[in-house]
Amino acid sequence: MTGFTLFFPLGFDGLTLKFAGTFYNMPTVDPSDDQKNTLYEAILDDISSGKLKGGQRLKVSELADRFGVSTSPIREVLRQMQGEGFIEISPNRGAMIKEADASTIQNIFEVLQLLEPYFVGWFADYAQAPMVAEMADIQDRMKQTSVQDQQIFRKLDFEFHWCICKRHYNQVAAQTWRNLRTALNVHAAELRISPVRQQAILEDHDALVAAFQSNDAARADTIIRRHIDGSFVQMSQQMRALGL
Repeated sequence: MTGFTLFFPLGFDGLTLKFAGTFYNMPTVDPSDDQKNTLYEAILDDISSGKLKGGQRLKVSELADRFGVSTSPIREVLRQMQGEGFIEISPNRGAMIKEADASTIQNIFEVLQLLEPYFVGWFADYAQAPMVAEMADIQDRMKQTSVQDQQIFRKLDFEFHWCICKRHYNQVAAQTWRNLRTALNVHAAELRISPVRQQAILEDHDALVAAFQSNDAARADTIIRRHIDGSFVQMSQQMRALGL
């Protein structure tokens, strides 16, 4: 990487990393990757929503027919998901969705408990008004989402938290959060968000937005730690009930 004069990170906006005194344009995405990314998101959505369940076999030919593509991009996506721990591939049985287990979910949560306050503290100090407004808009849409629409609510919740991470100067950490949160949505697909927990999520989000608007980093830190702990308590209760 060349062209840097100072190494004091300020933020991230679109495809441009902003540094004091200079800019670095991120490489553009090859259009040929669009098909694979679309397939990846579609299959991942089916797993996250419970349409495809843990232990279910994934047949390459059936997926290719369903999405109207050849088997090659399907195989590429499945290999990617294997590397991310979402599916297992064996010579005799082919591809199979990995079943959820309490240990995996707990491990993910332990790392998120470290990452979320890291991002929230920075965001509370440096977030500009349009960034907070973006979060408030997502929050409004979450409030309009029925508790029955679990998949939509989870996606909006993901986007709400991604607003905090995506402009952070440490894009390695941001991408790590994104990968872990995606993995959590996949591995915890069987777990439901109760009406009580949904209300608690919305209340915490309102409190976070208010803390960001006043640049109150200490208050935001307290809220996000309570928020993550509350999510883990609910998931732990459901995992015990399901025998995971």
